[in-house]
Amino acid sequence: MTDTPVIFTTLGDAGGIGPELVARSLTHKDITQGVKRLIVGPRALYESGCKVAGTEPDLTTFDSVEEAINDPCPIALVDCNPTDFAGVGFGESSKAAGTLDLALGRYAADLYKDGIIDGFVFAPVNKVSLKMGGSNFEGYKAYIADYMGETGPAAEINTIGHLWTTRVSSHVSIAEVPSYITRENVLRIIRYFDRELRRFGYDNPKIAVSGLNPHNGDGGMFGREEIDAIGPAVEDARQHQINVAGPYPPDTIFLTVRQEDYLGVVSMYHDQCQIATKLMGFDEGVTYFGGLPYPITTPAHGTAYDIAGSGKASETPMVNALKLMRRAALTAKGMPV
Repeated sequence: MTDTPVIFTTLGDAGGIGPELVARSLTHKDITQGVKRLIVGPRALYESGCKVAGTEPDLTTFDSVEEAINDPCPIALVDCNPTDFAGVGFGESSKAAGTLDLALGRYAADLYKDGIIDGFVFAPVNKVSLKMGGSNFEGYKAYIADYMGETGPAAEINTIGHLWTTRVSSHVSIAEVPSYITRENVLRIIRYFDRELRRFGYDNPKIAVSGLNPHNGDGGMFGREEIDAIGPAVEDARQHQINVAGPYPPDTIFLTVRQEDYLGVVSMYHDQCQIATKLMGFDEGVTYFGGLPYPITTPAHGTAYDIAGSGKASETPMVNALKLMRRAALTAKGMPV
């Protein structure tokens, strides 16, 4: 890898708001301070995003990543079209978009393994498009992890800047959630969360853990997960010198977090943390994917097909995803953020 961290970024699902977000993000010069940003994808797709955003596509373009890295400019477009992508309509899932995103995800993984890039930021992708493009996984990160042969602990982490959240179960039905709430699983996620927060330069991060049941089960009247699994896992984590407390009742945990200045929250299932954080900062949120050798970030929202092509999308989450990646890349190299 180069002394200057290299961040690989994509334009996202071609039918969504990704190309527009990338075009608008170019006006935020601070996100490239101290790093090299590459936008990798078909130039025609980048130009379509500029047209929607009302910006000029005046970005230096290269034919290869290596060529772009060797140029002194802090941000460059690599005109890369590995699937002969020819365009799709706005607001629709497509095999063409999914195939392109999967190919670029594999390309980024290969570049990291070759020591060429330090991190990966992708504009929003679409799960249906990815499936149509050949993925058998529930998300983009799982596809990349499988491609890289990574099987270690992982979970999505969301942040709105001052608060980070993750969960023991994620994209599963509510009926399945209790089967995931074991002492081993809760401890695994607490340890994973602590490790990933430290990756961003937080020393001894303060973490709160949520219960599962109403009123934390009221001593077992409404469920025993807090007694049999969550509470013991929190105690186990403390034995590993992790700064963690809980379980806190799910309906008040975010009040406690705000009052007692916690950095992170471990929830038991998806909506338990997502509803709260999206109310607190929907237009700011970033999703970080840990559990891989290199960091991956993306806006916390989706492809927003309903407004794609209208010029209404806010670039703030995309900018925040790039800022977070800049922090991770500089921290990993021991450089000032």
